[in-house]
Amino acid sequence: MRGGSERSFASSRLRPCPPAGGHRAEFPSAQAASARARRAAAGESRKVRDANVRPRFIRFIAALAVPWAAATLSAAPNVEVVVNPSLYAGGAISAGLDQYLADIRTQGYNPILTTSAFATPADLRSHLTARRDGQGLAGAVFIGDLPVANFEINAHSVWSYESFPSDLYYQDLDGTWSDADADGLYDGHTGDVAPEIWMGRLLTHELTSLHPGRTEAGMLNEYFARNHAYRYGQLRISEDGLAYVDDDWAGATGESWSFALSLALSGNLTYVSDGATTVASDYKARLGQEWEHILLCAHSNASYHHFKIGGSWTGGQVHNSDLADLNPKVLFYNLFACLNADYSASGYMAGEYVFGSDSTLLAVGSTKTGGMLRFGDYFVPLGNGETFGDAWANWWAARAAGGFDTGEKDWHYGMTMIGDPLLVTQQYLPIPEPAAAALLLLAGPALARRRRAAA
Repeated sequence: MRGGSERSFASSRLRPCPPAGGHRAEFPSAQAASARARRAAAGESRKVRDANVRPRFIRFIAALAVPWAAATLSAAPNVEVVVNPSLYAGGAISAGLDQYLADIRTQGYNPILTTSAFATPADLRSHLTARRDGQGLAGAVFIGDLPVANFEINAHSVWSYESFPSDLYYQDLDGTWSDADADGLYDGHTGDVAPEIWMGRLLTHELTSLHPGRTEAGMLNEYFARNHAYRYGQLRISEDGLAYVDDDWAGATGESWSFALSLALSGNLTYVSDGATTVASDYKARLGQEWEHILLCAHSNASYHHFKIGGSWTGGQVHNSDLADLNPKVLFYNLFACLNADYSASGYMAGEYVFGSDSTLLAVGSTKTGGMLRFGDYFVPLGNGETFGDAWANWWAARAAGGFDTGEKDWHYGMTMIGDPLLVTQQYLPIPEPAAAALLLLAGPALARRRRAAA
């Protein structure tokens, strides 16, 4: 809300009831005591029998669970992991990449490593299409410098001409992408335009200028290590979220967007939208706090955010070069910040958020003017335990229903995900191994019944 709007909302997620307490003490009758003694004697006999039966019971459950888990793994969804061939051949990311592939496999996916050279975006898209048609494909992770599909939209209404990277090209594998003026930029998208897969990018070569002494491979290895630590609960921070909405979207719009963010959280939401508060210095100060998720709504380009106070551009700027010293303790960002995820730009800020910090794992944003909108289609699946990739796919499917109109192309065709799409929010960690999950699912109810019977 405008005018003094910083509020903290408690999550509406249901929580388990507390343990029952305060039972009234009762003195048993002699008859009840005798019955209890008989039950205790019978219990000793049952314990002896259970000691003999339990190993056979566990072996029986394991015999059921292992084939089921094996079948689950054999039917695991495929994930194409495409790595720049030169980056891969150098061997500098081998250990980190191997760990990442193992983590994906442990999660229940089948990673398919591709290190071929692709001359054009069309070649890479054809490869993904063949994989999807032949073996099935859930999503793709692009690591390093790979072909970029650029799209152009001519000036119209209040929108200026733009050409920009569009990763939708690699997600919609059966639509028709065309270049009517043969200038090397796609300008048409027809047919079945809904994406079939999700994708994310791990791209650091454009960031080394901000980090003297650090390398593309080194930043990727640090990310792989951080990703692994997070998956196994070794990187944990506050589960609270921050919706930071600058003046042009404050009011009912900002309220609705911040509410959508709250649906992804297990912690509390802080909503900041007061025009005199949402300024560069305040935003920097909040980056010094711990947040699981930040939704930032601010005018931006690829290198910085520019905050307003009312109608004046006097709120100051936060630059990509500021982030290294701030080292934000934030896991995930949704950047409603024009051009901030333009990974073709040196020092692109979404990448600096993700790879320049020792905490951050993922950011979504746009390579052009525009941003997400309809945030609930993204945040609700996250709150239900789905991966970021599946939440991303859900959001895209909702936008693509009935085709993309002109406004949707203007707002969304530059949307991209920087980071690992297979992550989940903290409340759903650690991600269980499929075999362990299968065993628990089979054995859990039976073991619980035995425990109750023995009590």
